Amino acid sequence: MRSGFAVLVSLGAGLLPATSGADDGLARCAKLENVDERLACYDELARAAQSPSEGPVEASPGPSYLTGAWKLGPKDGGVRHLADILGYRPNYIILRWTNRPNNEPRSPATGLAPFSDLNKDELKFQVSFKTELISRQAFEQAGVTQALGHVGIDSVRLWFGYTQKMNWQAFNHSDSRPVRDTNYEPEAILTLGTGNKGNGFKLVNLGLVHESNGESEFEHRGWNRAYAQGGWEWDRLSVLARVWHRIPESSDDNPNIQRYMGRGDLVTRYQTAGGYVTSALVRRNLHTGRGFAQLDWATPVLNSLGALKFHVQLTSGYGETLIDYNHDQTTIGVGVSFGD
Repeated sequence: MRSGFAVLVSLGAGLLPATSGADDGLARCAKLENVDERLACYDELARAAQSPSEGPVEASPGPSYLTGAWKLGPKDGGVRHLADILGYRPNYIILRWTNRPNNEPRSPATGLAPFSDLNKDELKFQVSFKTELISRQAFEQAGVTQALGHVGIDSVRLWFGYTQKMNWQAFNHSDSRPVRDTNYEPEAILTLGTGNKGNGFKLVNLGLVHESNGESEFEHRGWNRAYAQGGWEWDRLSVLARVWHRIPESSDDNPNIQRYMGRGDLVTRYQTAGGYVTSALVRRNLHTGRGFAQLDWATPVLNSLGALKFHVQLTSGYGETLIDYNHDQTTIGVGVSFGD
């Protein structure tokens, strides 16, 4: 009797670590917001559970962020629809403070805008999404993917992306709480996936983007660009590097914008095993030395915030919004966000 009890105890002790590991894996998968990433995570756990008991199971660092965000995986080849809206950039509401409000925005083309005194604190909103215009399956059926296979391309799809940012002087009682600037940024993005399942080079994005603030006369700002962007990933760290060419316009509201906004940007993102995300965006004109840096940090989804994330943002430099493209300032903000 005692011998049998000892055997049962030994078996239980051997199973406890596996059970604990499985529970940890399930908890990690449950924290993923994206449905496809969550399913991929559960698939990975299922494959691990089916591995032979004779050998150790190699732990996975988690599903690839770039693969999930841009649908590069082998299971992402089906038809998607315009109504299948996905997150693009983070969506957030932030209360931000600036050390230097832009009370006199100007450009060489429009002159001085008639702004009133601005508060140092305001609310900043960002809404961003993307949806598929031409599916990966359609490019395969047309023979495009096969033709590009000779240069290492495994998948092709065309997206429509849209990002809108708004800065609202919500606490400026003396000036009727104006919306200081709203930036509209629609774009078409052709994504070329490399099919790389490990670390390294993941994708190329080719895009056409329009950005403007929809204002008139003195406050109007806008530009059009064509860009190429490469994506790399190493475990939990992803890097997106982009260069752009400004498309000339007959009516230019900010002819010197590239002196401040540069000719490209770099975005890095790191996510811990617990779901905390740190990202950085950097722009710089190497000829003028002017640039911009933005650092974002977000927690995992918090039930205490209604399934939102606590979000912190720091910025410094030129171009925090289009109206501020030639205005240098430092801002700090806190708020809530969702998506990534």
